[in-house]
Amino acid sequence: MTGVRANLLFVSLGLSLLGVVMVYSATYRFVGTAALEDRILHLVLGLAVFAVVSRVRYTVWRRYATVLYVGVLVGLVLVLVPGIGLEVNGSRRWLDVGFMNLQPSEFAKVAGVVYLSCALARLKPGSGLPLKPLAAVGLLFGLVLIEPDFGTSVILLSGAAGALWASEVRTRDLLLTGAGAVAALAVVMVLAPYRRERFMTFLDPLAVADTTGYQNVQAMIAMKAGGIFGSGAGSGGRGAIVPEINTDMIFALVGEELGLLGMVGVIAAFCFLALCGVKIALEAPSVMARCVAAGLTTMLTLQAVFNMGAAMVVLPLAGMTLPFVSYGGSSLLVCFAAVGILYRISEDSERAREIKPRQKSKAAPDPDSRRRNGRARDPRALRGL
Repeated sequence: MTGVRANLLFVSLGLSLLGVVMVYSATYRFVGTAALEDRILHLVLGLAVFAVVSRVRYTVWRRYATVLYVGVLVGLVLVLVPGIGLEVNGSRRWLDVGFMNLQPSEFAKVAGVVYLSCALARLKPGSGLPLKPLAAVGLLFGLVLIEPDFGTSVILLSGAAGALWASEVRTRDLLLTGAGAVAALAVVMVLAPYRRERFMTFLDPLAVADTTGYQNVQAMIAMKAGGIFGSGAGSGGRGAIVPEINTDMIFALVGEELGLLGMVGVIAAFCFLALCGVKIALEAPSVMARCVAAGLTTMLTLQAVFNMGAAMVVLPLAGMTLPFVSYGGSSLLVCFAAVGILYRISEDSERAREIKPRQKSKAAPDPDSRRRNGRARDPRALRGL
């Protein structure tokens, strides 16, 4: 597991450094080194967050899960207040804290996973869904959706879904809830005209290449121009003018400057992060740790899939950043916080396995454990796998 932790941090840092180069390449023609300086500051803060979070035992989060939830909830309410929340392109998502703009919806993803995981750990095996914690996560989802930020709200729910699937809740309840959530998201997407328009554009972007499909078509042109080897890192994305290329469409810039090989490398990096997260979840020492690891891994993985899929025009645009790579301070801080929590769960799992042989049967069991040997029950037994 030591190797897993080291590789997890190494790959995350590698993606972040790639993001420094890509963000600078995408923005230096317009703002000089301003975005680069911001990005370096965000990276330093992100590493500081990782250093702190990775030193906190995962069990400590049980005591502060409610405080974290309430803090994020207050932030989500404040961004909706005129004069407090910053409005950009019709959305209220940011709070100005001086040295950077914080986006509470990003932190809501982690808060939702941790809060729900703590509740799931208190349930008996085979229990029904914890309705009050799910309603609390639903409140976060609703506030993020009001901003509006449909993409982040979907990722928030995906993290909660990952935590639920790793829990010991009845499989029937999970399947019914999942089907209901997918149906509700479909309705939410159809009811909003701009979301419905995005979906129709995805079906045939070339038909509306001069209007709503412009971003999709330009992304395809940029990646095609990159070929196999790309035009070179830092070349400035000269092949096409792609809107939001430093955030939502940064993967198109990766394709243009690093080519097909660079795109495959980035995809492989996220696949590796997903595998690390799954391994950490399976080896977790308790139900809570397993749920947190599974929820955070699902959150990071699906966000990367949606971002890269939108850039390659194989998924509809969802307006979300590419973890570790895209410009955005809050996004980077949350990504490093998630990796820090995974890192610590892995470390605590290793320590638990080292201590277990020296423990006698008289030792009191961990209140969060589900088996006598201190290991969490494998959820696959409850899923019929």
